[in-house]
Amino acid sequence: MIQDIQYIKTKANLIRHLFIEDMEKHLLTFDQKVKQHGISVEWVENEDDLSTVIQDCFEKQSYNRICFDSSIIPSDFKEKNQRFKTISIEEVLSSSDNIENLVVEANFGIVEDGSIILLNKSTKSCFNKVENLHIILKINNLVIKKSDLELLLYLYQYENNSYQFPTDVKIITAPLPKVSSKPTYLDNQSYEVNPIKTYLYLYDGGISKILENPILRESLFCINCGRCQQVCPVYKQTQLFSPIYLVTNNCFEENQRTMQLFKNTTLCGNCNDVCPVLIPLTDLMLTEMQIIKNKHSREKNIDLFKFYSKRSKMNKINNRFFKYFFVKKHFKNNKRLLNYIQQQKLPFFNIENLQSKTKNE
Repeated sequence: MIQDIQYIKTKANLIRHLFIEDMEKHLLTFDQKVKQHGISVEWVENEDDLSTVIQDCFEKQSYNRICFDSSIIPSDFKEKNQRFKTISIEEVLSSSDNIENLVVEANFGIVEDGSIILLNKSTKSCFNKVENLHIILKINNLVIKKSDLELLLYLYQYENNSYQFPTDVKIITAPLPKVSSKPTYLDNQSYEVNPIKTYLYLYDGGISKILENPILRESLFCINCGRCQQVCPVYKQTQLFSPIYLVTNNCFEENQRTMQLFKNTTLCGNCNDVCPVLIPLTDLMLTEMQIIKNKHSREKNIDLFKFYSKRSKMNKINNRFFKYFFVKKHFKNNKRLLNYIQQQKLPFFNIENLQSKTKNE
């Protein structure tokens, strides 16, 4: 079984590689096919642009109700504004009223036929209440062929040697139909069907910047399964940065000066072990550490090999007494790291420790 999974992961890595290496051509093809289906397409560079294009689609000057089923929410929509009112998914589910705008984040797009894939959305029963559907799709979340999607969905849901197919899968190949009742003079009702106005936003959000780096572009293989976050010992303590977020966020110069990469990884390799598309996350973190070390004078004294070897040894410690002396010995000259590491709970995990701890609980 393990060999079979490794083969599937290798194949998935190849699928992602083929798309990422020729992303621009595939995106243009996908754009054309989606438009042929009657869906409006906008290319969006950043969060500010996303806010602008969504508001440009509003049909009223004020009080446009909008709901987000997406991890990408422009800051404008978190503030009070006379043009719109942001409402929660719970409000939409509990109300019988229609809403003007629903924003969802797509999981995948298929270049071959221009279809858009939504998986397990919280608003799965709300689409018939919507007047305008806004779909955000990150430009790296496409696959070339329909046959590729089946394999990625398998890995997306595969965990602990078991697999469950997504409970709710929507494949959008045209504007969704909206069924509404229409009263007649005979005291009964007829129904009319109209397409929901549908907008697709191909969202960059810095992805094209990452694409310029032939090494770090491997991080764009990500299918957003969240597996690396689940096994990261630092994330378990801080709830701040998943491994894939650390890699992609630190591709940008403004984030390299925050030292969040050095402070939020133990380089334990758990993320490498569980990644379904074989992204070498630990190697990419080390690459970025080297870039930061070369660019910023205050970090030139960091010996990355020693840094890595210390962390690797520390990951094997599960005794509080040994941890105290180990940390004092190796990190006494770096108060920032010393304080950070002392705050972390034992064991400094590897995959085996995590699994055995889960079984015991």
